Amino acid sequence: MIPRLENSWCEAIASKSTASATPIRNTEMGPFITDVPKSVLQDVILKLPTRSIIMCKSVCKTWYSLISDPAFARLHFAQAEAYPMVRPVGGRSVSRNLFLVEPEDSFGFDLKDHDCNRSRVHMNLSKYKFPLCDAEELLNYHRNGDVMPSHETEREVPMKITNIDDNNNEVDWGEGIAFMMQYDHNNYNLVNSCNGLLCLSDVFVNYPAAVCNPITGEFINLPYGPKHEKAMTLIGSGLGFSPRTNEYKVVRILKERTPDPNKIAEIHTLGTGSWKSVGTAPFSDAELSFPTCVKGMLYWFCDRWTGCSVISFDLDTEEFQSVPSLPFLEDDCDVGMGDLEGSLCLCETESFEINVWVMNDSGPQKLWMKKLSIRTGFSGRWPDGVYIPMKYFENDGLLMFNSSVNAFFYYHPGNHSPFIYLKLREINKFSSEAISHVPSFISLKDILVGKDVCSVEAARRDRSPISGGRNASSMRFSQLGRMKQAHSGGWDAV
Repeated sequence: MIPRLENSWCEAIASKSTASATPIRNTEMGPFITDVPKSVLQDVILKLPTRSIIMCKSVCKTWYSLISDPAFARLHFAQAEAYPMVRPVGGRSVSRNLFLVEPEDSFGFDLKDHDCNRSRVHMNLSKYKFPLCDAEELLNYHRNGDVMPSHETEREVPMKITNIDDNNNEVDWGEGIAFMMQYDHNNYNLVNSCNGLLCLSDVFVNYPAAVCNPITGEFINLPYGPKHEKAMTLIGSGLGFSPRTNEYKVVRILKERTPDPNKIAEIHTLGTGSWKSVGTAPFSDAELSFPTCVKGMLYWFCDRWTGCSVISFDLDTEEFQSVPSLPFLEDDCDVGMGDLEGSLCLCETESFEINVWVMNDSGPQKLWMKKLSIRTGFSGRWPDGVYIPMKYFENDGLLMFNSSVNAFFYYHPGNHSPFIYLKLREINKFSSEAISHVPSFISLKDILVGKDVCSVEAARRDRSPISGGRNASSMRFSQLGRMKQAHSGGWDAV
């Protein structure tokens, strides 16, 4: 229970309430909030939900200074827990809204012994925003009195047709017309989350394009890659953190558009102005999904006709590493992957059960270990599809997300009802995607390496719009926009 700082003077005021209007001296009211020691105040604020901490910044200059201190941000992150971050993707366009779902009280998401007779589970639901993909073009539409397209439309686009020769030179093949889908310029695709940062990709070609912190409202555009990317197709990307170098790195894996394509891996260290090649990727042609960073390793799930596997990339050595073979047969099963309390986790869905596997990397060799086995039987309450691990609790409770039904599932073997089916009321009319995200107040200014980065304050003074292009020599922090007023949301437990 978080102590209520105002109790001392509130009780004093109540005790002095009489029929007579006797003035009350400040000395009789007890200490003011400004008299609370900084260490005590810091400990209390650290226990608040993310949205409450943001609101506390508006109380007074002292609180604003305390919460804006990088030391506070580091203390907060050291004890922060991962929570689901949900993005609506239904309708004819993808939403810029992000919803962070946090517990409303000290019981958190642990729903053991909860009576799930269609009751409600109250949660804090805070709304944040993705950055604009191309704010300059959006501003031009408004200046001209036009309306920016809010969904996909087809248009004719004049194009210069080029090819890349054997010497990696661009060869002009003349002019042509292409029919292209025009997407909402407000949008990015969501790639993955790492240490409070989100990796975002271009909605059309899916190349990683930006990294943002939705809590602080900052983002940075990533530079364009070498010329050869025009002749390549992206098959996987992701953001990770290198503990050895204390750097954040974005990895992308491209394949040539040839009958026998090579796979090329490239890496970009946040704050620098370029991508560098780290050699070929040692796996066959396949699309990579569920990028997950755990303990300095970036993992992908590789699903192909010849079999499934997990691919790993060491962010310290910048090399691909071997991963033990999957501990189950890949035929006729769905697999979701994520970070479960600091361990790589696979949720394998078969006909009548869901098996939860975690990778044990504490010994000389990495091993897959079965953590849970959930019997679904013939019950229609457990829908088919991919289950993505969100959060594990010390008493064997597990929270998962199933995008096919746009709902969360809480499982505990000791519950009277072994699982609780949860839907967010505020967004249940949309399809959605969810990731496990650790909220962070650490500013991008404090973690980037490069010198060519303008601060948020400088961007405000310039009054310049967010750059639409990804210029490596002119990276700029920009505000994502003010956080919408957070509110208390809830699950519908079915």
